[in-house]
Amino acid sequence: MKTSFLLSVLAFLLACNLHSQEKDYKFNRLNTRKQTLKGQSASSIYAVSYAKLEKSINPEYTKLISELDHVLADSISIKANYNKALIRFNDISTIKNKVSAFISSTELFGNKVILLKEAQILASKHNIKELLYSDNEINKEMKAGFILLKLNTNQLKAHLNRVLMRLDNKIKIIEEPIYPSTVSLRKQISNTNKIKNENDLKNTRGYILQNSIIPPEDIAGDFSVVNSYFVLKTPTNGFIKNQLVSKKNVYKLGISRKKLLPFKEKMLIQNKRTKSMYLVDHSFLDNFSVKS
Repeated sequence: MKTSFLLSVLAFLLACNLHSQEKDYKFNRLNTRKQTLKGQSASSIYAVSYAKLEKSINPEYTKLISELDHVLADSISIKANYNKALIRFNDISTIKNKVSAFISSTELFGNKVILLKEAQILASKHNIKELLYSDNEINKEMKAGFILLKLNTNQLKAHLNRVLMRLDNKIKIIEEPIYPSTVSLRKQISNTNKIKNENDLKNTRGYILQNSIIPPEDIAGDFSVVNSYFVLKTPTNGFIKNQLVSKKNVYKLGISRKKLLPFKEKMLIQNKRTKSMYLVDHSFLDNFSVKS
């Protein structure tokens, strides 16, 4: 009695083991429709392509390139600030020269006032709040003050001399900046491999999920199971978005579930004749395959 029971259990386990190792499946439209009419449903089936992926980049190389980019960005920022300061320095010098030329000129006011007008335009450009000139279009909020100054030549000259003294405090000698050196970084980059050692490559080719969803009836013919996979939602660990990643790699690399598409682990199957590949649920294999 016990012997027959044990033999039954062993036979059951052997059958289960053989079923779990089954790698070949057959599908046809008629059977799929019959199963659908019986109430069987299939989760979304996705087309999969086999693509050549970029070789894994050496992280040390990537780090050095990033550092170089930061240094170059700093140099560009330093250069931009220097150019801005140089323009301000030159413009303030021009303002002073024009105001000094106005003060020393013996020309009639109407002939030389253009100097103050040009000086005021430059001062406004640099947000320098000094009254040098005003009319209905330029520095118009100070028009009343300028009219009063025009009425008294000595008062105008005294005012302009005070402006010149204040401008002296605003003008600073601009020294050529020292830019951070990139020589050492460039040398390190030239001595660092861009691509990882071939033995360390994670993938040179990979399976990529396509956006197209395939109707269950389109899965027809003889298929073999490639493996079971998760699908990446975001790039990580040298893999790209929508790439299929085996459960082994997910656990080995510690890939967070948040970086995976929400559906559970699926099976990748390939048509033996056409080589077309599809990602399906385990239940699709069990419920829609043609049983021998």
